[in-house]
Amino acid sequence: MAFSLEVQSDVRPTNLPAIWVPALARHGIAIEFPPNFLSECRTGVLIMKVLSAPASLTREDVCEPASAYFEFWTDEEGFGFSTASGRSTVDFAVQCLCAATLAEHLDAVYVDPQIEKSARGAAAFALAMEEINYFISTPDEEVFRNFIDWDNF
Repeated sequence: MAFSLEVQSDVRPTNLPAIWVPALARHGIAIEFPPNFLSECRTGVLIMKVLSAPASLTREDVCEPASAYFEFWTDEEGFGFSTASGRSTVDFAVQCLCAATLAEHLDAVYVDPQIEKSARGAAAFALAMEEINYFISTPDEEVFRNFIDWDNF
């Protein structure tokens, strides 16, 4: 089953990694975005290289390069983030935190249709953490997949 989030905004930043990298670092996630990632992309799978992440977000400390990915798109409503079943806890944490960070940065509305809640701006982090805490408490979810290299995705 897919897990989707929305960030409702008419503002389109031109450099999303510049927003996401320092925000994720504040949560203990060191991450790299693909060299050719363009913030103005309309839709596609966004693959990231996670260098480290804390167990508080992923259930186990991530100490070696791992891949994280989610589908990302923009439309007239704003931004969409989605992961399919089989997602890792790293995928899930990065998805939730990227959406919450964007909502905070833009003072936009973060929508979580799974729990039928929304929040504006920095309040989005509470909803993101609610979902992350629930997901990492499920012991049968994979924590991460090793990152190979940018060319093999």
